[in-house]
This record gives sequence, structure tokens and C-alpha cells, in this order.
Amino acid sequence: MKIARSSTLYGAPGQRGVALLMAFLVLMVVLAICAQLRVSTGASQRTASNDMGLTRMDQAIESSLLEIFDQLIVDADATADSAPGGGAAGAAGAAGAAGAAAAGGGNPAAPGAAPGAQEPVDSHEDTWSKPQRTEINQVELRAFVQDEDSKVNVVGMLAEDEQEAEKVYQRVVRILDSCRAGTSEDIDSNDADRMANAMREHLRRRSSSISPRTKLLSDSEDQPEVGLPLTLQEFGAIEPFEPRHFRDYRDERGKIVHSISAFLTVHTSLRTGDSLLQPAYGSGGASSAGSGAGASPRPGSGASDVNSGGATQGGGAPASGLGGPSTGAPGTGTAAPSTQTNPGGSPGSGAPTSGGSPAAAASGSISGLAVNLNTASSCVLKALMESRKIDPRFFDSVVEYRNLEEEKDATQTDEAEPVYDEYGREVLVRQVFDTLAELEQVPGAERLEADAKAELLSLLTTQSHVFSIYITARIVSNTDRQNRETLGPPRPGEHDDELGNALTRSVRAVVWRVTSDDGSTIVPLVRWEVLDYTPFEVLDYPDVDR
Repeated sequence: MKIARSSTLYGAPGQRGVALLMAFLVLMVVLAICAQLRVSTGASQRTASNDMGLTRMDQAIESSLLEIFDQLIVDADATADSAPGGGAAGAAGAAGAAGAAAAGGGNPAAPGAAPGAQEPVDSHEDTWSKPQRTEINQVELRAFVQDEDSKVNVVGMLAEDEQEAEKVYQRVVRILDSCRAGTSEDIDSNDADRMANAMREHLRRRSSSISPRTKLLSDSEDQPEVGLPLTLQEFGAIEPFEPRHFRDYRDERGKIVHSISAFLTVHTSLRTGDSLLQPAYGSGGASSAGSGAGASPRPGSGASDVNSGGATQGGGAPASGLGGPSTGAPGTGTAAPSTQTNPGGSPGSGAPTSGGSPAAAASGSISGLAVNLNTASSCVLKALMESRKIDPRFFDSVVEYRNLEEEKDATQTDEAEPVYDEYGREVLVRQVFDTLAELEQVPGAERLEADAKAELLSLLTTQSHVFSIYITARIVSNTDRQNRETLGPPRPGEHDDELGNALTRSVRAVVWRVTSDDGSTIVPLVRWEVLDYTPFEVLDYPDVDR
């Protein structure tokens, strides 16, 4: 007997295969959910790993910053202790003697000064100035320091003396015109003039500037249109400036293009009274560097000593200048107030020191606006003076002089331990301008006119007080680390920080080194600034493959 098929068991002919299709769809949904879970879990893991990496890098950078702070303090204290007389007082006497000698024509020993007196000096031969590489908790670090005193301060364009303000303006134009020479990003003279004029207008007419104005302690009710900038990047919002002007990068030919902040600054304007912004050289051609005479003060202000930490002598109150007795606060990026008080006068306007210590007694007569002869780049040095007054080729001789190997002292018997750079190469000990009087030893100095030489000396110093610290941290992969172990450390010309094959973080900090009788202290002006580029140090003679 034939058994008939049940329609309920197998379903109607049009419904056959539905269960299989439903099972397939459910399987696809499950697979999609699993894939989504895998992707989200992996993304969360990578995010957490990057956050942990950034935390590790931040901690490593902070450790490196503290180490550099210590190097700056040790350098200042060691220099002060080695000065004649010991400590701050001895350094002050040496600085004044050297400055007076530079003004008088090159005799390094002023009347009454101890034989062989030498002022504190900051140069590329100091420990803090050497680029350093290290590794902390599997984070590779590269750090270098550039002193802000090696740059021209744009705040000088606010000088009440229009002639002095115009000179600073022209220096800024010359720097902008030459700071990127030789690259495809060179700034022509017309653009340089427009950029400098935009800076000046921003400083002098803040109410009409596109950049918002921050209320500072340096603001003056008598001059509401005048305002000090917080950072040089503040000018980036003003035409014709562009973000690329404030970044280090390579052009299409591979040449390094430096940020204009490598040559210009606002951070050394630690006092802005008339004693600072007045001309620093007299009509007779003799520089007032280190002599304490300064320029003719405003009536009623007393005889101003531009090297005494802003204090006035003769019982007079200091002139109000741009910001009155107090010119700012640490952290504003432009000015830090002095805590000292003038005997018989109003509070001092703040040089980079406390209590009239020798840190303010720079060998140049304008602390904060003078540039360090030992560390300033060729571009900055050539911009200080007009070419009709001093041939720019003279400054090439200055740079060459400070790059010559230091002659060994015949009386010294102990061999100094060799110093190695970040690539393991032995570093030669090079010459340093111990005083401004040593400028006379540079070939061509004897041909300089007296007035031009006096003006140049008033714009120079051999000390630095404000420093920019650049630290780049990298976390490399295990594969790159194994390759590094096989190939060895990086060689000159290799640019690991630019490869983009690792988690990288670059940070900049700006600090003020305050020196007093009790020692040195680091005061942060810009404590932590994350950069969106890899910074490069400015070298006197860059390597061909750099």
C-alpha cells in the first residue's frame, strides 16, 4: 500500500528552503556582531595602549625636564662659585669690570678689579647646550636647549624713544628676511617688512588687533593701546603670518626650514622701564656697558642703572615705562616681576634676578634686549647692525672664532675627560667669549669705527637667563627596536624623529633661571607646550646631510 506524503510535514511546495535561509541570515547577523565586537575591542585596546604610551611619554618628558632644570641650576651655581670673590658678589664685580673694559676699548681689567677677573658666561660649551639622547621606560628621548637670549626681542619695538624703536624694527625685518635664506621657503624683503609692521601694529594698537587681548599685570592705564604678547605664536593669527612661519619642517629639497621663533622672542623682556628701553650708548661713542651710567634718564627719575636689576640710584623712583613698577608675572610669557624694592624709591621693574644679584649685571647694557654673543646665530648677529655700519662678514668671523678649538693651557697637566655628543663622537672644546672685550681678538674688529663698536657692544652680552627646552619622545615598535639592536644607534644624518613610524610627542618648555645670593631657581614661563612638529636646533655649521 502506498503511503501519501503529509503536507504539514514537508510544507507547501512554495515554502520549501525557508528554514535554511533563516538560519543563514541568523548566522550572518551573529558573524556581524562578532566582527563588530572584535573591531570595537581592538580599537579600545589600541586607544588604551596609546593613552598608556602618552602617559609613559609624558612621565619620561617630565623626568627629562627636571634633569635639564638641574643642569641649568648646577651650571649657574658652578659659574658663580668660580667667579672671583666667590658667589654672587664676586660675579657682579667681574661683570661690571668686564663691561667697562669692553666699553673702554678692550682692557679686560678695570681699575680696582682682581687680575684675571671673569664674569659668568653661557655658551654652547655648557652642558645644558649639548643635545642629549636617552631612554626611560622604553621611551626614546631627545632633548636640546636654546637660550632665548640668543634671539632678538620684538618687544623693543615699544620703546618710547622712536629712534630706538625703529632700530629694533629694522632688526626684526632683517631677521625675517634672512632666517630662511637658502630654502624654498625664503621670506622676501617686502614680506619681511609687512610681517614686522604687523607685529608693531599689534603691539601698539591692541584695541584694533584681530588677536584678542589678555589682561596682564604689565598693562598700563596711561597707555591702553600698548600690550605685551604672551608668546610669539600670538602673531600667527595676524596677516600676513601663516602657521608654517611658526613651525620647523623640511622643504621639498629636504633642507631644514626653521620657525621664526628660533630667531625672535618675547620671553626675555623681564623688565620694560625706561632704563631698559633708553639708548644704551652715549653720544661720545663710548658704550655704557657694565658702567651703570646708562642713557640720560627722564627728568625726575634719578640716574638709572640699567644693569642693577631695574633699581634706580639717587633716591628717585623709576620711570613708568610701559608697565609701571611691575611689568608682568611668571607664566605670562613676556615678563616676570622683580621682587626687590628700591631703597627710597618704588618697587623695581624687574631684571632677571632677585635682590640685585649679578645675573642682571650682564656684560651687555640691556638685559633682556641684548643677545648672547656666544649663542646667537649668524642670522641674529648680522641683523643687529646695519651693513653700512658693520660689514656682515665681520659676524662670519665672530662665528668662526667661537668654533675654533680652544687652546690648551700649558700649565694644566691633568688631561680632561673627553666629551661625546649624542652620536658618540668626541666633541672638541671650542673657544668662548669670556667677556665682550674678547671681541677685539676677532679679525676685523680693529677696523670697526668707535661709534659702531660701542653700539654693538651695548647690544651684546655673554650671559643667558631664559631658556627654551625642546624634548621629543618616541615609542618604537618591537620590530624597529630589533632593527636598532642590529644596526646600532642612529648615525649623523639619520632623522628618526621625522620618520613617522612611531608614537611621537614633542614638548617645549620656557623657563627663567633666577640667580641670587642664595643660589639659582628655575621659574617656568611656559611650563608645557605640545608641538605639532619636530623641532630642530639652529647650528652654526649644519652638516651637509642634515
